[in-house]
Amino acid sequence: MRSQVRFVMHPDDEAAFVEVLLRDPKVVLVDNTIWQTRQPPVSRDLSHLGRHCLIWSPDDLAELPADFNPAINAWTCRAEFATIQLLRSQAVGNVITEGRLAISLDEAQLSTAAAVEQRYKLARRIIQKAYKNSVVRWRNPTLPVTPARAASAANPSPPDPSLWVGPAAMAWLADGADRRVKQDLTLHVEGMILPQLTSAHQPDQG
Repeated sequence: MRSQVRFVMHPDDEAAFVEVLLRDPKVVLVDNTIWQTRQPPVSRDLSHLGRHCLIWSPDDLAELPADFNPAINAWTCRAEFATIQLLRSQAVGNVITEGRLAISLDEAQLSTAAAVEQRYKLARRIIQKAYKNSVVRWRNPTLPVTPARAASAANPSPPDPSLWVGPAAMAWLADGADRRVKQDLTLHVEGMILPQLTSAHQPDQG
């Protein structure tokens, strides 16, 4: 089974989210899927970790097996099915990036899959209970505004129902007319919450 939740988390949203997950004392955070040692680098403090993380409990799978890759002189995790993959939002200047929570369960590992799925559903409920969706429209500012017949070709797009924006991220975005959401920092396409979009498209009155 594969599933994902797309989100925008301000650092305050992220701290609140992880605090709930870590109420389970067995849950740890793994830094990335490529490690310098056979055993994964684990922490319960997200501030020490990079953008790509794994949420793991040894109760689900006692060890995360890894293969040594001599090309990169590092170990690569081969048990992501026993974890929740977390791609963290980044806040850089006036941009905050989209993040993602995902699972890819191996049904051959039924007991592990069931436990991971239950934890994933908890994480998804945390997001969908407190966050808002259908509040971001995507646009390419290098292209003209296009109220296209097909929603997929519109610029800006209709509100995105599958992107969930945290309360602190909503406040941060609303606090500056130039603040944007991006899927990647290098992309032209940007997301704007609806009040920003309305004000950005008002005609010049001067």
